Formats: sequence, C-alpha cells, structure tokens
Amino acid sequence: MGTSKSLLEVDGTPLLLLHVETFRALGLRVHVVLGCDATRIAAALPSEVVVHHNPRWASTGPAESASIALLGTGATLLTPVDVPPAAPEDLRRLLDANGPAVLTYGGADGHPVRLDPPHHPGRLDHRLSGALRIPVGDSGRILNLNTPTQWESWLNGRQ
Repeated sequence: MGTSKSLLEVDGTPLLLLHVETFRALGLRVHVVLGCDATRIAAALPSEVVVHHNPRWASTGPAESASIALLGTGATLLTPVDVPPAAPEDLRRLLDANGPAVLTYGGADGHPVRLDPPHHPGRLDHRLSGALRIPVGDSGRILNLNTPTQWESWLNGRQ
C-alpha cells in the first residue's frame, strides 16, 4: 500500500481516525493496538485514545493484537483498521445486542464484532461461533482493504 493502512487518508482524514471518531461519537472509550510505525500512528490519535503496543507485531497475527486490546475491558466492539468504518446505527445495534454479536452482509460475517467478558486468547471465529448475527445493508462490513486496488475501489464507490 506504500504506507500504513492506518494512515491512508479518506477526504484528508486518516482511516484509523475515522474509526476512532465513529466509536467516540457513541461515547465509547477507544483502545488501539499498534505495531509497525507505532510512533507515527499514535501521533495522529486524540489524547483520549488508549494506545497499546504489540511488541511482537511482526511475528503474530490479529488475534494477538485483539488479546492485547481486550485486557481488562468489559463488553467491547472490536474492528481491524483495514475495513471501512461502520455506520453509527450499525455500531448501536452491536451495543444493544445481549452478548457476543457479529455484523453480517449477504450471510458473511464482518466487522466490527461485539465480544463480552471473559476475554481469553484465541481465534475470533471460534469465540464468535454462537454469537448473534446482525444482518446489515452495508457491504463494507465484509470488505478487506488490503491492496491498492481494493482501497481505490472502495474510495471510488463510497457515497
């Protein structure tokens, strides 16, 4: 991608900050786990954001970062940075769920997800196997913005 996905800009705002602003607008306390380029990314975040570092980011996967983010938290909404930010009404549906929940589009699981304590290490798909599925009309819930082509396609298709 040429730069950290966190810092890719959407209308002049870094993608990570769009996620943060959406969660904060709902009154949520935001935790972010950083690895590569942590100092530069952390500088783009508001001071109210709780920043965690994954010192093993180069040799671990998303489950490790998720475990770091979940330490000591209660019910939590969790999302990777490389998906489009969710609409506030979809986040509200997750918050209103009674227990673990997953936003879905076209029958496919997406992000963000809601996790309830106890938070233990492990793959999300295993932890969410019995979670409530919440269908939404936003195909962005199942997008992965991992390549320049995917990024450009999403940017050009936004409304």
